[in-house]
Amino acid sequence: MTSQEFKAQILIKRPRYANSRIPVIEILANKGSRKSEYSQFGPIYELYIYAFLLGLKKGRRLPLPPRELTSDFGLEIGRWKRESRLTDFLLMIIFTRNEEIGFDWNELEDMDETEITNTVSRIINFIEEYANGGLEYLHDLLEKGQLENSHYMFIDMYK
Repeated sequence: MTSQEFKAQILIKRPRYANSRIPVIEILANKGSRKSEYSQFGPIYELYIYAFLLGLKKGRRLPLPPRELTSDFGLEIGRWKRESRLTDFLLMIIFTRNEEIGFDWNELEDMDETEITNTVSRIINFIEEYANGGLEYLHDLLEKGQLENSHYMFIDMYK
């Protein structure tokens, strides 16, 4: 398998998020014309990406609950920002953690279909768990009244 074919296998996936995170997603993601007291991300996937990066930065890898307590995105990863290199940037970040996901580029060419499927699953799981940890962090701040609203709220939190 080539690296482009491998990337394509990742980009068709729809990561999941815990249903218990929906309230924080609805507060911080702009869904239509609803106003919010907090600075907002556009689509939910933008918040999800930020939560993933925040979870990674804070070292908060949190497994998702059972499948029946989760939801998936309506969009595949490859459709999150079609005309940008955002997904390439995310994949670069993910592949810097190759030991954590159990992936070695040198083995890609010789992997069989089962190994490819398992590796892609581990990568998606990696994204989901760090995003879940980031969403939990945001939820905790919101619950404690420590989410300070400003135009740079998310940048300040990432610091």
